[in-house]
Amino acid sequence: MCDMISMAIAGVASTALSAYGQIQAGQQAQAAADYNAAVARNNQIIADRQAEDAVKRGQVAEEEQRRRTRAIAGTQRAALAASGVQLDQGSPADILADTAQFGELDALTIRNNAEREAYGYRVQGMNFGAEAGLQQGRASSAMTGAYLGAGSTLLSGATSVADRWYTQRRLNAPRTT
Repeated sequence: MCDMISMAIAGVASTALSAYGQIQAGQQAQAAADYNAAVARNNQIIADRQAEDAVKRGQVAEEEQRRRTRAIAGTQRAALAASGVQLDQGSPADILADTAQFGELDALTIRNNAEREAYGYRVQGMNFGAEAGLQQGRASSAMTGAYLGAGSTLLSGATSVADRWYTQRRLNAPRTT
């Protein structure tokens, strides 16, 4: 009888330790996934800030290009006027118009490039946000799986201990004939 009790206690202890180990593993997996989600959220914030910075840098560069274009046009006007050319018609007018047009094209190209760079950072930020969501799901699943696994282990262990207990009792039961 003492052997049966020792065997039952050992089976229950083994089952409990196994279930506890599964819960601990689930908590560790949850902590790792929570950490990864936090890193992804931080990366998303950084990407959003980089997008804002790209737009601001683009605005500054665009305005600087327009300022340079105005300076070039001013230098052209002064040089043409100094040579006695009439500025509002013919080739001098065409030169000034071309300068303005190409200067504006350069400014708009700068804006476009800044917007493209910002778009790349925004897409990257969305990807980091999606990664954070995925990691949060993994964290939740880790604990759910750990609890289900521990519950299954406890049920399986209880069934095994009970089966051995009843088998041993049948073997030790007095036989009546």
